[in-house]
Amino acid sequence: MIAEAEYDLVVLAVGVQPNPEAAHPFADGALTLDEHGYVAEVDEDINPGATSIPGVFVAGAASGARDIPESILHSGAAVAQAAAQLERRRVPA
Repeated sequence: MIAEAEYDLVVLAVGVQPNPEAAHPFADGALTLDEHGYVAEVDEDINPGATSIPGVFVAGAASGARDIPESILHSGAAVAQAAAQLERRRVPA
């Protein structure tokens, strides 16, 4: 059956699910996942991107469902965290 209708707004969206294999590259239980199965952040407000493993960072939708601008902002914060980690370990020339 074909039907016609008028709408003010139509939203098309797909479901987002975490990757169930995200923690597999790490030792059992070393990378903490949240209650939904996304990679957990130690403290998103203070250390965005920091995970339960020092030196391992998460970015974008790997830590939860995010839109594009939020993913870009979160990824930039994770990159800053990774750069700071590398700078602290830099060997003087």
